Amino acid sequence: MEVEKLAISDFLAKCSPLKHLARAKLDELAMALEIQNVHHDSQILTIGEQNDKVMLIRSGAIEATDAKGELYGRYEEGEWVGYRSVLRKGEVSLNVKTLEDSLFYCLPGELFIELLESDERISSFFSEKKPERLRSAMQEIKGDDYSLLTIRLQDLVRPALQIPRDTSIQEAAVKMTNAASGTALITDSGKLCGIVTDQDFRRRVIATQMDVATAVEQIMTKDPRTLSGSAPASEAVLLMAQRNFRHLPIVDANDEVRGIVSTTDLLRSQSHNAVYLVSDIYDATSVEALQQLSTHLPKALVNMVRSSLPAYDIAHAISSLGQAITRRLIKLAEDQFGQPPVPYAFVVAGSMARREQTAHSDQDNGMILSDDYDPALHEEYFINIAKFVCDGLDACGYIYCPGNIMATNPKWRQPVSVWRSYFMEWIERPEPKALLYSSIFFDLRNLYGDDSLLDNLRAEILEKTQKGSLFQAFMAANALSYKPPLGIFKGFVLEKNGDNVKTLDMKKRGVVPVIDLARVYSLANGLPELNTCERLQAIADAPGGISDERIADLKDAFEFISTTRLEHQALQIEAGKSPDNYVPPEQLSALERRHLKDAFEVVSSVQNTMSHNYQTDRFR
Repeated sequence: MEVEKLAISDFLAKCSPLKHLARAKLDELAMALEIQNVHHDSQILTIGEQNDKVMLIRSGAIEATDAKGELYGRYEEGEWVGYRSVLRKGEVSLNVKTLEDSLFYCLPGELFIELLESDERISSFFSEKKPERLRSAMQEIKGDDYSLLTIRLQDLVRPALQIPRDTSIQEAAVKMTNAASGTALITDSGKLCGIVTDQDFRRRVIATQMDVATAVEQIMTKDPRTLSGSAPASEAVLLMAQRNFRHLPIVDANDEVRGIVSTTDLLRSQSHNAVYLVSDIYDATSVEALQQLSTHLPKALVNMVRSSLPAYDIAHAISSLGQAITRRLIKLAEDQFGQPPVPYAFVVAGSMARREQTAHSDQDNGMILSDDYDPALHEEYFINIAKFVCDGLDACGYIYCPGNIMATNPKWRQPVSVWRSYFMEWIERPEPKALLYSSIFFDLRNLYGDDSLLDNLRAEILEKTQKGSLFQAFMAANALSYKPPLGIFKGFVLEKNGDNVKTLDMKKRGVVPVIDLARVYSLANGLPELNTCERLQAIADAPGGISDERIADLKDAFEFISTTRLEHQALQIEAGKSPDNYVPPEQLSALERRHLKDAFEVVSSVQNTMSHNYQTDRFR
């Protein structure tokens, strides 16, 4: 194959959606391509003409406009043009011209159609249906790679206690106790011949009353399975699952013992080691200890993003850490100030309640007290608890709420009867501004205390919201306050951040429109779910809810938007910056910008449907 065609094949291997094709197929495409150089400001496609080729931009940039001359989009290196006309039997529907000198790789239309018919991923990528393109994009971005496939056991192995096979059971037990180890590798002249664990001592010695002077080789598991340090961690997981054991000896190329890996080591290695960190949080004995543990949260987020975990799982894990810190602070507060004089529920609102937290954010919380609460007798106790917890959360990076939605505010530290009056006022006599401020309280989760205080109140709330048509309409109108950042020409609408840089606000105009939309339909259907994805699924299952297809589209859009936001925050953390929600569009690849627009259009479409269903024009 000539050098130029090899270079073309290499370029194709880097372009979506061809990345997964076999090398032979890429070489075949490279041989079939025609190279076309076009000067700047040249028309390459004209509405109404016929086109029989698909063009991949190798260098340069183009602009597409519709019949009215309005901008449809701009495209650059690595993007495709002309495929829509090929899919529509050759008829060109957009005017396309070059913005600068450009080089194209042109693929014959017949070969392009063959590619689509032979590969579902390529077909999805070029689909005219935005949801299909979004799913294809998520596959491209997430891929099939997980951290267990890339981590090698040599990176996880730890030293293991080694005991000669003729050591007595009693002496072996002493050595394991002194080493604080529940496992020992049994050796013969330095070579591994067995493994013994605490379970072996219980099952084979104590249960059978074996003589402890017997050699430890009598209770060991002989010739245990091993793996080399170069093996992927995923292989260890599979082997442990198949054989139902928890410890695996690791050897080098000469079968010399390197050490041992346990299921706990594998858990620690994973980005979802947030689960492991939770146990450390519950063991913390001071605010200072919790503050130190909270410094691991940014790294945990980065690890999860780099491991290609779904945005849903990342947010759930990060929220679990925040909830664990909050619960531990409450317990430490009770240890200091004593047991509560009356039952109470410490509740959180917003992203922590929905389990959708990303990087550190402000705190939103309150207290629901039993109606047995007597301010004269009990107020000081609950003030102390609230101040201890809120101050502790601030120390751990969850800053004080700018809107003062915290348990330290007396308004949000009230008996259940007062909370009931709040909700009845919001639902039965809705006011747009009041609802905009209070919508966060329709996402409440109890973290500590008497669950029944919130559960009973929630049942009453959902019964009312399901019947409150005016409340629903006002909530829907408020939910349209933030719309996806798309202009009339399908370009991004940018906003200036604190540094006066034009960016995409991936919170207010990215995830919030979906969160608000899901809340409206959930409350209208009397559904108890809080998490946005879980709400969307519950809405799909509810009678008269949004169709399964639209829900699937919306969930994909929410995942893509959330993933883009998390990737941006991970990059900031790695660069030593404070994470935020403002993504400069130039930070995104052409592929990411294309699919982000698709995601925003899906959200905008469902917002339009909601606006029609609730006739929100009446309230604007």
